Amino acid sequence: MANKDEIKKVILDVAGNPETGVVRDYADKWAEAIASLMTGTPYKANAKDGDGDGKVQDGTPHERPVKETRVTKPTETR
Repeated sequence: MANKDEIKKVILDVAGNPETGVVRDYADKWAEAIASLMTGTPYKANAKDGDGDGKVQDGTPHERPVKETRVTKPTETR
């Protein structure tokens, strides 16, 4: 079985060994999640609350989208 460092090296090799960017930023997290799949230990991502309203989806680093209000009829009369 591969460990976290070996998995990270492969991720970066496949992506062309970038020096900056999303792949470089998230390679550690991806390697940790893949290694946890192989060992059978559950991986819990840290959810973030971007705007401070306390609404966060579990397991994702994104905030919940705000519910949309659709206007189907005009409110003013001409």
